[in-house]
Amino acid sequence: MLILNHFQDNMYSILNTLHSYNRYLLLAALVFVLYRSISGWMGKKPYQKADNAAGAALTGFSHLQLLLGLILYAGVSPYTQSAFANMGAAMKDPMLRYFAVEHIAAMLIAWVMIQMGRTLSKKAGDDNSKHRKTAIYTGIATVIIIATLAQKGLLFGTVATMAG
Repeated sequence: MLILNHFQDNMYSILNTLHSYNRYLLLAALVFVLYRSISGWMGKKPYQKADNAAGAALTGFSHLQLLLGLILYAGVSPYTQSAFANMGAAMKDPMLRYFAVEHIAAMLIAWVMIQMGRTLSKKAGDDNSKHRKTAIYTGIATVIIIATLAQKGLLFGTVATMAG
């Protein structure tokens, strides 16, 4: 049992670190895609290969973040494990409630917005519409992500700094 606990602690540490660092790649991709899509939309610029590549990179980073987050959520996070053990008590603890309910709900909505922006922009008929759809859905996702992370100091902090 001790070996299993040690393995789970190491797994949590590795996955949480990857999830944390990928957050910065995802935020950078969000800002870049948002900049390109808004300037393309407002400037009536053609939708270029770089726009498509940036959207694909953003989608890839968001999928990786989702996968890492779901593994943490369902398997190895001590915060969600504690919350799942007693959800009634977890709802009274702001940190446990955040990780058990608020964080995952907001991030799933943001992930859906990123995915919708990518999918709808690919189906759009003209370049301005592609930029507009990307800008709107990416903008919504960006606001959700920044607001959700900032409320607990996780925009530039870590779970360790949040906890103590």
